[in-house]
Amino acid sequence: MAYDGRANVVEIDDDARVVAFDLCRKKKITGTKLGPILGLSDLSTPFKVALELARIYPGDPPNKYIDAGNILEPKIRSYVRRNSAALLPGPLGVPTGTQLVIEEPVDKEKCGYDHFHDNAVFGGLVDGYIGYEGRRQAVLEIKTSNDRERFMDVDGGYTKVPDAYLMQAGLYAQLSGLDRIVFAVGFLEDDDYARPGFWTPTPENCVMIGMERPDMSKPMADAEAWYREYIDNGETPEWTEKDAPLVKWLKAYDPNKRQRNGRRRRLSYRKLEPCSLFAYRRLGVPPSTRTSTERERAGKPAGDPTGHQAQSCRARLA
Repeated sequence: MAYDGRANVVEIDDDARVVAFDLCRKKKITGTKLGPILGLSDLSTPFKVALELARIYPGDPPNKYIDAGNILEPKIRSYVRRNSAALLPGPLGVPTGTQLVIEEPVDKEKCGYDHFHDNAVFGGLVDGYIGYEGRRQAVLEIKTSNDRERFMDVDGGYTKVPDAYLMQAGLYAQLSGLDRIVFAVGFLEDDDYARPGFWTPTPENCVMIGMERPDMSKPMADAEAWYREYIDNGETPEWTEKDAPLVKWLKAYDPNKRQRNGRRRRLSYRKLEPCSLFAYRRLGVPPSTRTSTERERAGKPAGDPTGHQAQSCRARLA
C-alpha cells in the first residue's frame, strides 16, 4: 500500500490554523510552487505548497486541464521546432533567417525530476531551450489555456502572461543563467479537453510571447526565507478558507485503520510535549539557545546550527 504522508503530521492546531509535522525528506521549490508561495496563484496556496514540499500532500489528482497540458507539451514543442524560422525571430528579437535550435529537455525519469541539482532550494523541469549562435539563449515555457484574455494586452495583442507563469519561467531562466524567455501558449476550446490528442497547433490557436527575464533576486530571496521559516522548522503557514478541503483531508487520516493485509498502520500521531520543535517556535526560543545535550540527542554535534532540523518532536529539555 502506498505510503500516506499524513503519518508525519504531529498536530493540527485549529486555533492557530497551522499544522506541525515531522520532516523526513523535503522537496525543493519548483517553478510551479514559486507563484503560490508569493501569493500570486489562484490555483494554490502557501499552505498547500508547504504540505507538498513536506511530502504530506501528494498533490492534486489529475484533471482534464493537467492531462491536456501533459499530452500537448511535446506536440507544441515539435510545432515550434518545425516552424521556428517563422515563429521565433520576433519574440527573440533576432533577424529573420537566424539559425534556431529547439533543445529537448532531459527526460524527467533520467534526471530525478529535477534539472537543477546544483541548487539546494530551487529546482524543477524546463520545457525546453532555444539556442542560436552556438549556445542556449532562452528558456522555452509551454502553456495550454482556454482563456485568451489572460494573455492579451489592452490593444488585443498577445504580450503578457499571468504573474505565476512569469515567476515559473523567470526562476528557470535564472537557474539556467539566461536572460530571455519565450512562452508558447496553445489555446484550447472546451471540447478540446475531452480529446486533447486530436488538437493540432496552428497560427490561429498557438501564440509566441517573448520577454526579458524579470529580476528574480527578491522573489527568490522571499521564497527561500519562507522555506527556512516553515519547511525547515516543521510547521505550515496559516491555512485559509481556500484550504478547507485540504484540512478536512488531513483530519480524515486514521493511523489505526487496518491495511488490506490486515495489519494496523503504525500510530504516528503524537501528543506534543512542551519541549517539542513546535513548542519551541511557539515560545519564541531560537535554535541557537538549545543545549548541546539536545543537539546530541538529535544526532548533531554541539554547535552545529542545523542540529535542530533533525531533532525529534519528542526531545526533552536537558
